[in-house]
Amino acid sequence: MINIAILGRPNVGKSTLFNRLCGKRKSIVESTPGVTRDVNRETIYIDDTEITILDTGGLLDVSDDTLNFKVKEKALKAASSDASAILFVVDGKEAHPDDKYFINIVRKFDKPIILVVNKMDTERHENYIHEFRSFGIEDIVLTSAEHARGMTNLIETIKRIAVDEKDEFIEDKIDETEINIAIVGKPNAGKSTLLNTLVGGDFSIVSDIAGTTRDPIDVRMNFNNDVIRLVDTAGIRRKKNVSTNIEYYSVNRAVKAIDSCDVAILLLDVEEGLTDQDKTIASLIVERRKGILIAANKWDLREEGTTWDYYESYMKHKFPVLGYALHAKLCAKREVEAKKLLALAVRIAKTRHQKYETHALTDAMVRATREYTITAGKTPFKIFYVTQIHANPPIFAIFCNHPDKLTSHYKRYLENKFREIFDFRGTPIVLQFRKRSNKGGK
Repeated sequence: MINIAILGRPNVGKSTLFNRLCGKRKSIVESTPGVTRDVNRETIYIDDTEITILDTGGLLDVSDDTLNFKVKEKALKAASSDASAILFVVDGKEAHPDDKYFINIVRKFDKPIILVVNKMDTERHENYIHEFRSFGIEDIVLTSAEHARGMTNLIETIKRIAVDEKDEFIEDKIDETEINIAIVGKPNAGKSTLLNTLVGGDFSIVSDIAGTTRDPIDVRMNFNNDVIRLVDTAGIRRKKNVSTNIEYYSVNRAVKAIDSCDVAILLLDVEEGLTDQDKTIASLIVERRKGILIAANKWDLREEGTTWDYYESYMKHKFPVLGYALHAKLCAKREVEAKKLLALAVRIAKTRHQKYETHALTDAMVRATREYTITAGKTPFKIFYVTQIHANPPIFAIFCNHPDKLTSHYKRYLENKFREIFDFRGTPIVLQFRKRSNKGGK
């Protein structure tokens, strides 16, 4: 995971820059200094590389307010402990002694630093930059976050410093002995019943009243020599049906459980059939590139004459964007069926963490192009080699002669072949098509 922390004094435009990078108004922006106190996080993608942006509170060297001290402490801790690189933001129109003071502190973290000289609204403001060259930061980018000036240059600099340097295989900073599985779905789909059946106890309250579970129930268990962390989440309702603050925060925590899981088991109620809300929950899983297992619960209560082949086809038709999902049927009260479902989820999680040799990936892709090839420019499309650059989710770089000439249809063909050969059912994969340089390097 690449984490980039935005640091700087109060009111230099950190939150405006954060919102601009995220493409949405996530942080509150006010002219009053000190609005941001906690660390706000948002995930973005640059060239299919997942990056978490951390918006931190304003840094004050001297203050009578003890809260400001805690804000400073939290911001510096996020930069030193969590960040891979730092965007240090200054007000280009108003140099301040605290800028250099905190730059010298941040320099000790031994992280790449990009000095963002913000509020450069017009070209004449760029004359102020000489004041900041004395900071000794090599990478300086002029921006006006409010007016979107300099953002392309900033993103290119982030790519060069934070992304390209990590373009080898990125080791996941997680405990690989623990597999994280979230049980999600609409209220009353049977999530708590499934958890209780799997762990053999009444860990979650089970009731016919929808919305009984509020806080996520977190249980660790041993399963076939694997350590599993199971999270039973609150039922995720449609926004218009969320009527109380408690329910709002419960849904929020359920979404966070999806954020932190390896695989999400999306539990459907066969009696109710597939709904738009099920699709919404599925989209949350897809957006976060998590493994997904769609389980049709209460199969024993299905309409008479309904076969599994029919229902599975029905689910695939309803979820066309989830062509990679695995499907299963069960009655959550039956231990054998519940454990069979969990075994499928574990297999998906292990596939996500799998590391593949370059020669095996290259051989598979070359065979696929031999079976079906296209013309790229004036020559046949050719793959030179394929290498894995990330896991969980699996991301692969495919070095070829004409990546810009590939059609979406042919990319889907190659992805489907990849899935077929390496059995990537249940997890999204990312194929990055890149042009090989003259030297054959990255």
